[in-house]
Amino acid sequence: MRKYLLGSTCLLAVVSIPAHAETKIETATTSPVRTATIKSGAADDIRITSAGSVKPTSGVAVTLDSNNQVVNEGTIEINNADNATGILANAGVTGSITNAASGKIILDESYSPTDADNDGDIDGPFATGTGRTGIATAGNYTGNITNSGSITIEGNDSAGIRLGGKLTGNFVHDGKTTVLGDRALGVGLQDVDGNVRLAGTITAQGADAVAARIDGSVNGAVVVQGALSATGYRYSTAPADTSKLDADDLLQGGPALSIEGNVTGGIILAVPPKDNSSTDNDEDDDGIEDAKEGSALVRSYGAAPAMRIGDTSDAVTIGAVAGTGTGFGLVIDGGIAGSGVYAGVNATGLQVGGLGGAVTIDGGIGIGATGSVKAASNGGSATAIRFGSGAATPEIRNAGTIEATGGSSTASTSTALMIEAGADLGIIRNSGTISAKAGGNDATAIAIVDKSGGVNLVENSGIISATGALATSDRNVAIDLSASNAGVVVRQTAVAASAKAPSITGDVRFGGGDDIFDIADGSMKGNSSFGSGSNQLKLSGDAAYTGKAGFGAGTDSVALAGTSVFNGNIDFGGGADMMTLSGTSRFSGSLANSQGLAVTVSGATLDVIGTAQIASLAVTDNGILGVTLGGTTDTALQVSGGASFASGSKLSIKLSDVQSAEGDHVVVQAGTLTGASNLTASTTLLPYLYKGSLSANANQVIVSVARKNATELELNRSEASGFDAAYAALSKDQDVEDIFLAIGDGEQFRQQLQQMLPEHEGGLFENVTSGSRALARFLADPKGPFKDEGNWGYWVAQAGWGTSKGRGETVGYDVGGWAYRLARNTRPASAISALRLPI
Repeated sequence: MRKYLLGSTCLLAVVSIPAHAETKIETATTSPVRTATIKSGAADDIRITSAGSVKPTSGVAVTLDSNNQVVNEGTIEINNADNATGILANAGVTGSITNAASGKIILDESYSPTDADNDGDIDGPFATGTGRTGIATAGNYTGNITNSGSITIEGNDSAGIRLGGKLTGNFVHDGKTTVLGDRALGVGLQDVDGNVRLAGTITAQGADAVAARIDGSVNGAVVVQGALSATGYRYSTAPADTSKLDADDLLQGGPALSIEGNVTGGIILAVPPKDNSSTDNDEDDDGIEDAKEGSALVRSYGAAPAMRIGDTSDAVTIGAVAGTGTGFGLVIDGGIAGSGVYAGVNATGLQVGGLGGAVTIDGGIGIGATGSVKAASNGGSATAIRFGSGAATPEIRNAGTIEATGGSSTASTSTALMIEAGADLGIIRNSGTISAKAGGNDATAIAIVDKSGGVNLVENSGIISATGALATSDRNVAIDLSASNAGVVVRQTAVAASAKAPSITGDVRFGGGDDIFDIADGSMKGNSSFGSGSNQLKLSGDAAYTGKAGFGAGTDSVALAGTSVFNGNIDFGGGADMMTLSGTSRFSGSLANSQGLAVTVSGATLDVIGTAQIASLAVTDNGILGVTLGGTTDTALQVSGGASFASGSKLSIKLSDVQSAEGDHVVVQAGTLTGASNLTASTTLLPYLYKGSLSANANQVIVSVARKNATELELNRSEASGFDAAYAALSKDQDVEDIFLAIGDGEQFRQQLQQMLPEHEGGLFENVTSGSRALARFLADPKGPFKDEGNWGYWVAQAGWGTSKGRGETVGYDVGGWAYRLARNTRPASAISALRLPI
């Protein structure tokens, strides 16, 4: 369990404030007040009680101009006044400012936008006033600043809390701050020699609005454990009909959280700890009851990133977060979400660097199991994490979710994790989900792309996927490392049997170095492409690869071990390459540009489809050579050097069509052939209607396939008479052909054949006549169970029957049935009616 000693009660004040008596304001006051003169012209602390208020018409409501404290439990309010301030601390003073849980600071105006053109949509600016601030400092200030209450501000270029200089003390926000107007700022800090906690709710709405911005350096930690949101939109959820929206409805805001200076104690987006103890109410020891802690959610609505770290010119360094065990400088256990909302607006979740100044994050960036970084665009492009030019960190480790969902046009790209040129990142580790989802066939989805060429390791034990683009295109890219020329390792690690198997879905692209793609568990579904280096593709455990693999002209190798399976095609690029199959692994697919390939099969299965040229082949330890016969997929291994088969080697045969199945098939043509007599043919995969045999000469291994005759198929006279016509029809219907090629059992074969022949074994007719004869016997019985009711009578009779015929000239059958019959007899006796119901 992580323990971050960052809560307000654990953050000891940097200075000690002497105890004072305090002056209470317990009634409504319309005159401004000052700590320096509040006590009959003398200095004192000020407490505005819940019943008290300070409501001047303009200016500053409460001024801290002496070394004292201000606590607001009541209301501070100024209406319709520009450049007004609720609480102002003069430069150089020492004290503390607290807006308590019941405290309210309101600086608003009577203006409200209206529907000027009567189209059902509100028009006009968000606010008309300017320069209003809830809590402000005029310069350097010593003491803690806490907002646990509510701050409501309306006005352009206005702020909920704005510090004009260095704060020597702790800053804690766990209340509610709302600022409405262009260039609105929820919380704005300069240098802080202490810790910063951003909890509760901070909302900024208007053009270039920012929920929280730290312009200076923090000599402490920054903890986010609340909801921060920023937007320039009038509606953060798009209405069903957007045609009536005007330009003033679609303004662009700024980031919800902007870190523009150093943070020595790191940044954490936190959530409450798990409840593991019924007696410990503060399990993370942060000085706050766990039940009162919130979850970080930093959200922007518009084109600006939800969270941004960096400055246009100054270098920024983020130190390690204490108490995590990882030493990471940025820990995300909460959520970051960027949403474009309206059509064509791009979206970004987290941006690090890329602004001009360098950004260094010590240790790395960690997204915890409860953490998420997401971006969603309606028709545009979406980037969940943008690691920009000038940004540097050793590692990004994800145990949560990194997700981008974009539009459907050709210009739309969904990117979960982007490392831009000029960035410095070495390692990406994922045990969670990294997902990119394109909105349609024409778009592009990229889960991970490194444009810097600096990533040297991608390690996956979770899910990496790129989906949504046309499946046959090359625009679903799971991992793109093509900018690297230094050699990269992509490793999919084995996980516990109880865990979900890891997976990569989408293409994997390597650059020009000596690259390694090592899959020890789970699945890879997509195509991989290697550059000009000497590259390795390795499968082990129960890994499964489905797709294509392409190599350059270097010395490349493919190794399958364990129970791993490769299904697809490999282009070896014409180099002096090597393929090694061991364990019970299986390669099933085609080989291209493999004339320099040396193949070793040790106990495994090499199932080559189609023609392939290789340099050598060695089958040992009961290895299996699988061959497919028929049509364009006819296996024909052309070995320029030697082909050898050790004792116990097997040939596994299967057919792909009926038209070209019969005949002699040369499956191996070698320069020198050794041990061909050791090969034994397994025809268990042959369809039942064929038989095969194996032979060899000095340079060839030959498989001969012939159709079984009626006797070998155990057909009766009826089936045999129609067999040739049925067989001729197979090649005219692919679906029917596939059914027969999949049948390996005689009884199943004959049953399927009967479906193609007329029904003439007589079972249906015998079943009908047997029932009629059985019921008719009751009418012939003079002692039948008749019930006389005077002028009429009735009887009920039931019958069962069964018969069978052995298989002979025609197909055998077993038939049976049960029925009952009701009959009525009226006087005269000749009037009889009956009802017979067979079951």
